Amino acid sequence: MPESTPVATPVFQITVTCSIPTPMGQRDGGTAVMIPITGGTVVGEKLQGEVVPGGADWALIKDDGRICVKAHYAIKTADGTLIEVFNEGVNTIDRVSPAPLAHMLTTPRFQAPDGEHAWLNSGVFVGTLLGEQPDAAGESMTVQIGIFQMGWQ
Repeated sequence: MPESTPVATPVFQITVTCSIPTPMGQRDGGTAVMIPITGGTVVGEKLQGEVVPGGADWALIKDDGRICVKAHYAIKTADGTLIEVFNEGVNTIDRVSPAPLAHMLTTPRFQAPDGEHAWLNSGVFVGTLLGEQPDAAGESMTVQIGIFQMGWQ
């Protein structure tokens, strides 16, 4: 057993706005969907900015109720830096939420240029993802992603 215990420190919150999912067909024991990312915000002590429209989440809604996500998009920081985001996750059977809702842990990775935001490239992060109901018109939905940096106690 290690002498230290890992701890998760909150670093920022990403609010992602998305269009309604586009069905991609049956595969791998579920229904694949592509969810276009249309924008959003990034708020935190070390990072502020916006989600750049144009990315997507390639999700698989499994027949057993699990939801697997694989998102790829960019954020633009308040100072104009573009950072690439890769975020994958799956909800566990004991935490299944009815589609289109999702509540899961994710493993976000970031690719930032050298400079002020390069700390994102070498950090180990965990995300908490909570999908929300579509808007009243049924045209968009919001996903809240808490980003935590892992470290030692």
